[in-house]
Amino acid sequence: MNFFSSNQEKAWNAALKLLNPTQAQLEHGLELHRDLFVTDHFGFLPSACWNHNIVVKWDELKAKNIGQRELSKRMEFLQYDECCRDPECSGRFRSAIRASGLKCMVQTVAEGKSRTEDLRRMACNIQLLRTFRDVIEQAGSTDEIEAVNREGKTAVVWSVNGPPLAGELQDLEQELACIDDWRRIGVRLMHLTYNRRNFVGDGCAEEANGGLSDLGRDLIARLNKSGIIVDVPHTGRQTSIEAAKASSKPIMASHTAARALFDFARCKDDETLKAIADGGGMVGVYAYAGMLGGSDDLTMMLNHIEYIAKLVGPDHVGIGTDLQYQHHWPQEVYDMRPYPNAEYSSAWWGDWKKHPHKPKNPNESIDGSLAWINWPLFTVGLVVRGFSDDEIAKIQGKNFLRVLKANQI
Repeated sequence: MNFFSSNQEKAWNAALKLLNPTQAQLEHGLELHRDLFVTDHFGFLPSACWNHNIVVKWDELKAKNIGQRELSKRMEFLQYDECCRDPECSGRFRSAIRASGLKCMVQTVAEGKSRTEDLRRMACNIQLLRTFRDVIEQAGSTDEIEAVNREGKTAVVWSVNGPPLAGELQDLEQELACIDDWRRIGVRLMHLTYNRRNFVGDGCAEEANGGLSDLGRDLIARLNKSGIIVDVPHTGRQTSIEAAKASSKPIMASHTAARALFDFARCKDDETLKAIADGGGMVGVYAYAGMLGGSDDLTMMLNHIEYIAKLVGPDHVGIGTDLQYQHHWPQEVYDMRPYPNAEYSSAWWGDWKKHPHKPKNPNESIDGSLAWINWPLFTVGLVVRGFSDDEIAKIQGKNFLRVLKANQI
């Protein structure tokens, strides 16, 4: 049964049109993708869940006037449930995983806003792992990833978007106590900050550029000791540089791009990229339209990969899409918009409105050339750009294995 819509074919054709590979390049790239260890260095498991029950529940909750924030949260968790319950949604999920050809997926499972919310999100992801255990399995080490792959499954490595700090600033052990718990649960990558300033340092959306706090340095030492990779994709410039120097183990910026090509808050400048590479770390380039600049398509994403590889070497670059497969839902689902004048808005946390750039095609990352389902063509793109097979193997996954192994305890 074909669970994919015509929009996935549209996305595939859009990428092929941009890449314009020869037949030999296309065949070689697809063969490489099948054979290599390919990792999404930061992304999301497929969102393949639309059904009538979601629409009905949405209307019921709106009628109760529960508020935008609560509505958003309940619907998010309902979608996890429906993906696991509904046979058609489950079929799309499995088809998307298999079509991606990924051997490993770094999956964000918590936002770092509160421990309670983090645990709810982790619970949803445990449910996914249990339901789809025939195609995905959690892994926390290079050996575990290899074992999962031997069974023909995609390994899922957990990441979180912020540290689970107590925030009382009285006792250091109290502040860092949950780090080891998160490691036991399976977290292997952790953002220091997410756009905004916290007790650790400045986020990339802050006007200030203050660098690491003392607590930030203690956190990095604890992460190094616990075997969790320090990740700085949403972290400010000075904090990122100081983190790379403070860490005794290689760090990552799992999903970012080169500021030399696009002057945007989420991108890293050359000094930051070099600092990460100098410590043995790596940088993942995202596939997010609106944050790449220029044409905001697969061509531009490859430009960023090429630039970073030339700057710091192919041993220090990869792809972290920051995306997921999204089924092309019916219009009635797209019409379920939050109330535009609601008091609660999540804009401040990201707040990219200060930046004047707007993508020409906002859907480029959904049903265009950057769509998550186009992963095999990302490898074809590297072939077209002239990367060697060995370099492609590093970019697509071997670099991540090296950094993960260097951080293991």
